[in-house]
Amino acid sequence: MVRRFAPRFIVWLTLSVALACGRRGAPVRASEELIVAAPGDPDSSSVGSELGLHPVNANVYETLVRLTPDFRVAPQLATRWQPRSRNTWRFHLRPGVRMHDGTTLTAAAVVWTMRRIARGGGGPMGIGASSVRVLDDTTLDITPTRPGRRLVEQLANPDWSIMAPGSDSAAPPVGTGPFRFVEYARGDHLTVERFDAYWGDRARLRRITFRFLPDPNARLLALRAGDVQVASDLPRGAARAARMLPDIAVATSPVGGYEALYVTEPRPAIRRAIVYALDRPRLVEAAWRGTAEPAQLLGPAELLGRSAELVAGARSDPRRARRLLDGAGWPPLPDGIRAKAGRRLALTLVIGPPDFDIHRVMATVVQDQLREAGIDLRIVQLPDSGAYRARIKSGAGDLWTVAGDLNDADPCFVADLAVRGGARRYLDACRAAVALDDAQRSAARALRVLIDEESVVVPLAGTYRVWGLRREVRGFMPHPSSPSQRWDRVSLATNRVSR
Repeated sequence: MVRRFAPRFIVWLTLSVALACGRRGAPVRASEELIVAAPGDPDSSSVGSELGLHPVNANVYETLVRLTPDFRVAPQLATRWQPRSRNTWRFHLRPGVRMHDGTTLTAAAVVWTMRRIARGGGGPMGIGASSVRVLDDTTLDITPTRPGRRLVEQLANPDWSIMAPGSDSAAPPVGTGPFRFVEYARGDHLTVERFDAYWGDRARLRRITFRFLPDPNARLLALRAGDVQVASDLPRGAARAARMLPDIAVATSPVGGYEALYVTEPRPAIRRAIVYALDRPRLVEAAWRGTAEPAQLLGPAELLGRSAELVAGARSDPRRARRLLDGAGWPPLPDGIRAKAGRRLALTLVIGPPDFDIHRVMATVVQDQLREAGIDLRIVQLPDSGAYRARIKSGAGDLWTVAGDLNDADPCFVADLAVRGGARRYLDACRAAVALDDAQRSAARALRVLIDEESVVVPLAGTYRVWGLRREVRGFMPHPSSPSQRWDRVSLATNRVSR
């Protein structure tokens, strides 16, 4: 049986009552300033280059290519590109783009940015200090230090946004985006304003202030009170209550992330039994409560294109799980746990950051469902990423939580997992493929090995972002990749409330 979580329900009920009793839609004047409740603060003592990019993308910076909501790449600061050799791409910059300091964007800013990336380790692309060769002010070649054809898809990640030379200093950040930096108050807010010399369509809002409210319940209450017009990452469960409020709209992004189990248990029959024992819909409902959907893949199917159908996944079938264990010589004991040669079938699930509140519930539901199949699951929670990595290195565990947000268009992302054998060969082929369709096919084949054939990766949930909006907000389109969220098409309308 799945356990009930009364304390969490009481918190949700209390919040729902508070929302229902709050003031009903105070009149809001038409305004060109938007206030957004955001969960994170850059927590920086200086106004360095990460402001306007992390933890919220305020559209101060832009990439050479942008990530579309269906996980494709589209022109942004680069208008076109083509491969020049096995490991070199040529980019043609958009002419006449103004930066926020009044200078014109040239290849020099790309050189400076790529060297900055190289100093930070080179990113997944493998950028080196000499990776860029400038042909003229708007034409350049980029050659990573390691072979691979996925450079263009990887550059869609806003982490690799183009910055003005010298942006690592304490000076205000300078980019090319539709908004320019105004001020940052540590622990309180970040403010940007419209950049009227923007190369594209001018932003509809004059100003955006991102207020840092780490508590998701505080963000929702601020939204209900009218103190903010947009709130990101609404609390699980309470988002459903917010949908019933007359002055609040809830916007859900497409799937942009994943949660899965990585299984290092060496016995194939046990791994397969785990897959069939799990009831994903029940698990996702209990743990994510309206912020995810059951998954058969890692991440959105769009990332694999038509090749996503190569991965079958598995449906819940507890009876089949029990038959697999019976056939492998693991009969049940009187308490229901199976044993062989006097040894109980006991496994360890290791959970780590982030999202401990989700992972704790998820782990408990997994524990209940595996127990129904006769597997005794012990849960170990580690306090931080360092302890989690050390535990993985030690090998002291059988199942591990794996989570990710997809922030670029690279279908070979699963290469970040510790895979080998047939899956590794397919991932190498993904990296080397010239055509994106071929790369997607190789990535899907790698996932088919990991998920369908070897059962070492067990997808659980496809995660998405849940935003709360006041009714006067117009034009907001939630992006599945939060760092690629755009604000330049958002506007505010007068909210007239009848008395």
